[in-house]
Amino acid sequence: MKVRYLGHSCVEITGKHHILIDPDFTRNPLPGAEYICITHAHNDHIQRVTEVPSGVVLASPDVCEIAAELGVPRERLRPVRPGEQVENIRVLPGYSQANGMLYTLMVLLFKRRMPEPAGTPLSFLVEDEASLLHIGDAHQAPLTVHPDILCLPWRTTPFQSERYQRTLLRMANGFSPRYILPIHYDLSHTQADPREINGHVNAVVLEGHSWHGFQNKKKLE
Repeated sequence: MKVRYLGHSCVEITGKHHILIDPDFTRNPLPGAEYICITHAHNDHIQRVTEVPSGVVLASPDVCEIAAELGVPRERLRPVRPGEQVENIRVLPGYSQANGMLYTLMVLLFKRRMPEPAGTPLSFLVEDEASLLHIGDAHQAPLTVHPDILCLPWRTTPFQSERYQRTLLRMANGFSPRYILPIHYDLSHTQADPREINGHVNAVVLEGHSWHGFQNKKKLE
């Protein structure tokens, strides 16, 4: 199994299946994706989905509708709900703050526009040589799983940023992962340094944009 970060919230996984999660990548994935998982439909999670020519899209029914409006052929869309499993991909509840009143007010205040439709959020647990959990950009996710790899959406906020990041660190330690793959830290308006995570979590932080290989739940050197 190999894992790498492709920018924004996008993670690429090869192993039992070739999987992309949240296809708004800043570095191109390998060709031949089999499954494309979308946690929610904000642009920084879905915007480049039509540039991936292969793969079945797994997303909430309303997010599938948004993907269809973007141009994804309907025969490639597979609406899923929490509790379902597709191959080695478990579908879990999502907690991205995508539709709430507070989120809407924040976007109006700092971006001076209404937020784009997000649909119903999901999380995904990929089970392979190591298990990987992607929670979108949630800062709290009361799930009862303990993944080997947690994709942690590390970022700043317009106010109380240190408090927000402490919440992220508490969440990360609550999952008890062996490894943390920082994501979502390279958006211009919420940019953060993933090296800040070191020393605050009981996990190995996976750095850089290169592939990380895993076998029997451990990272290959």
